[in-house]
Amino acid sequence: MKKEIIVGAVAVVAVFAGVLYYAKDAGEEPSANASPDEQTSVPEPKPVANEQPAPVARAGTPARPVTSDPRLAALMVSPPNALIEFVPDADGRVIKEIDKDPNSPGYKKPLREYMYAGERVVGLVSYKYLGDQVQIVRAAVSYKPDGSVDDYQESTSYEHGNKRN
Repeated sequence: MKKEIIVGAVAVVAVFAGVLYYAKDAGEEPSANASPDEQTSVPEPKPVANEQPAPVARAGTPARPVTSDPRLAALMVSPPNALIEFVPDADGRVIKEIDKDPNSPGYKKPLREYMYAGERVVGLVSYKYLGDQVQIVRAAVSYKPDGSVDDYQESTSYEHGNKRN
């Protein structure tokens, strides 16, 4: 658990440092001595060789792992977003995401709810607010002893009325 927290903290610091680095570059003014051609030229992007994006952690939660099974991507916590409130459990794992977008039909309502068995997500309920009905997607996964996916099930249902809290 401590190892995951440390890795998550390092990832957050790395992302923050990257944002500051790029913000500093974007804020620099071209020098007054530079020719007009130099002022308007855009630097070529540096090629990145098979680099995976760094996992991002939220307020003490474990970093988002890279998954080898694409079905598990649906079970991962949403990327950081100011329009989503992440509700952690006592262990710091995100158990609920709540919509904080005042222009959304799901404002102040749950977007996703997570279920865990140990450190693994074993279930997800996702809500999508569609006017006068709510689309509910339920996903459940079981794992083999080696950690690979044994079974993945998903179902979709609809409730009338926008009454989810």
